[in-house]
Amino acid sequence: MLGYSDDDIKNAAEIREWLTKQILEKQDEIEKIKITLSLIDSVLKNGSFKTAANLNIPKSNSTQNQKVEGQSTSRSYKNATDKHSEETKQRSVEDPSFREVKPIKRLKDNTLVAQVYILPNSMEIIPEETINISLDTPPFRSFFLNRILQGMRNKDQEKIKQGYLSESEMINYDIITDEENSENIKKVIINNYREKERVNEIFNTAAWVITRMLEKGEK
Repeated sequence: MLGYSDDDIKNAAEIREWLTKQILEKQDEIEKIKITLSLIDSVLKNGSFKTAANLNIPKSNSTQNQKVEGQSTSRSYKNATDKHSEETKQRSVEDPSFREVKPIKRLKDNTLVAQVYILPNSMEIIPEETINISLDTPPFRSFFLNRILQGMRNKDQEKIKQGYLSESEMINYDIITDEENSENIKKVIINNYREKERVNEIFNTAAWVITRMLEKGEK
């Protein structure tokens, strides 16, 4: 292929493999959602559910009430989030009472290779002590940092330009390496993810990337 190096072709093949896995996972999620929706429809059909029209509530008043309630909920959520963020700053990631831990395991032998600690506004990806992965091992820089995390930063920068986001709220990340070997990754810290969808994307991508890095290291 003219204009493309061997590395470009390899990276494209790896990304295609990752995208294929993402499609399969999303399809599975969609099927589960459809099943849940079907169950809910069955409950509503057989129960005593009544719509706003059946309750003789004027449409205009119903719409107005929904808007007011939505605004009130947004303000309360923001206040609760701000308070929670301040409390989180005073607490350590070592406190198990407020964190979620998700393991990353290698598919071929189910070996635990890393742990992902998810806090209210940050994530920490920590490889197991027996796992050595280098900053320079593909596709860490080319895909995980430059495509996924930097891609999220680019979207946040657009929101900042449009006035929807402040610079302090923009997603950022830091790579902690071994003191003895500056290329050996000890921890990846991601702040201000803000959205659940980003948590899922970062986790799924990290799982795939770390697995690929280990495979390359074994060759």
